[in-house]
Amino acid sequence: MGVAEAETHVHRLVLSPHVFAKVFGARSVDRFNTLIAVKSTSVLSSMWFFWFCVLLDLAELPAVISSGSVIAWVTYVSQTVIQLLALPLLGAGQRIIAASQDARAEADHETLLAIHTLSTQQLQILRGQNEILDLLKDKVGS
Repeated sequence: MGVAEAETHVHRLVLSPHVFAKVFGARSVDRFNTLIAVKSTSVLSSMWFFWFCVLLDLAELPAVISSGSVIAWVTYVSQTVIQLLALPLLGAGQRIIAASQDARAEADHETLLAIHTLSTQQLQILRGQNEILDLLKDKVGS
């Protein structure tokens, strides 16, 4: 990127919600699929859904205890506890991570915008100094 391109660069802040059309497409069916995916993820990746799954696990626990079977315990822990609880818990963590990444993106954007503003001012100052130097050169040369 050259200096002229850098000076005319348009700043933009890109956050997670801004990339849905690019990732999922712009057609109405694509927007519908995106809506379903985002809403489903929002529900299934919530801590409320996690606690609902904990209650489901606890409801099944008495039957597992009364069975006295090792296979029932292994099945309960592997399929019910790990699989059922891991989905919403990992999803909730991912949502938190995405939110923190968006916050960092906003902070970085503000910093880069400030740096760009300062750089533009420095270029204006340097151009003014070059004009003065050119005038001095002309005066000394004549």
